Amino acid sequence: MILYLLCSGCTSEKGNVSNYIQFKINASYPEKEIHLEEVVDIEYLQIEFDEYFLFSETPAIITKNIIIICRYIAGDILIFSRIGKPLSKFNHKGNGPREYTYIEKLLYDESSDELFIKSANKILVFSSSGEFKREIKLLNMSIREIFNYDSKTLLLYDDYNLYPSPFVIISKEDGRVVDSIEIPKGKEIELFVMRQDRANILIAPAYHIVKYNDGYLLTDFSIDTVFYLSNEKELSPVLVRKPSMQSMDPVIYLNSFVEAGNYEFVSAITVKNENNQLPRTYLMRDKKTGLIYRQKITFNDYKGKEVTLSPETIVNTQDNRFGFINLDLTELQDANHENKLSGRLKELVDKSDEDGNDIYMLLHFK
Repeated sequence: MILYLLCSGCTSEKGNVSNYIQFKINASYPEKEIHLEEVVDIEYLQIEFDEYFLFSETPAIITKNIIIICRYIAGDILIFSRIGKPLSKFNHKGNGPREYTYIEKLLYDESSDELFIKSANKILVFSSSGEFKREIKLLNMSIREIFNYDSKTLLLYDDYNLYPSPFVIISKEDGRVVDSIEIPKGKEIELFVMRQDRANILIAPAYHIVKYNDGYLLTDFSIDTVFYLSNEKELSPVLVRKPSMQSMDPVIYLNSFVEAGNYEFVSAITVKNENNQLPRTYLMRDKKTGLIYRQKITFNDYKGKEVTLSPETIVNTQDNRFGFINLDLTELQDANHENKLSGRLKELVDKSDEDGNDIYMLLHFK
């Protein structure tokens, strides 16, 4: 059955896949406006100024209880409570044992208070107060994405792909490969563009792993089917993109989806140079009718401001029921002078110092 779905979803318009989400990604869709409050409950947060906890970065991780700021180049880790109070900070950058040469990826397991820091060919594990716990060696792996799978294992996307699949589950204790999640694979597709002046490569995020329910959505961009991996390691197709990406020029790829309210929200990215960017289209699908629209999402506290929802919204939280949007304070202050703000957002901006920290929208999905 899975093979049949793959064939019908990846190579032709034939076949009945009505029980699965379908996105025709090169179609022209009408715009539909909804209010953000229809699909999420909004919580505003501003980290208070502290001269010993200075930062300009957006949060790397937000959980139910803490906020983690990472100053990747300097190597600083700053920990705040969910109400913005400073809790701890540490820096173990260096070339010695129990030190990271640089920070590539961060992951926090709140249940065990373990912060996983990926650096080169290892993962260093610390507590949120900076106490060293252990080192996990990564042999012959190039980790692009890292997630908590369960209390004992991590789910990774490995670019080297030396195992049967790039989706690999490893032990949190010693890095031993526990399992490899195999999904069908097609001819590789390039998801980047070299600028004509060859000054740099244009790349937009391509999320191979997205949190969904109690498991994860897995995407290999060489095929057109997105799979759901349950916490029992059961694999099932949940979304089919049409037409086949292998037939498209330029390629348009879909970054999986997140659910909120009555909709599924996605981002579609076209692999072509348009004003030195890869253009993005944000779409939403009505789960009741199956109709698809271009997103126009506004919210009550900021007149005229539009936001988008997609898997990018939960990258910092790794929680499919909890999202994050950063609001630039300077922009908010200008909008406040133009009487565009109201409610709790206006209250925070009115109390903010001129050089205060940005304001975060924490989104609790309905």
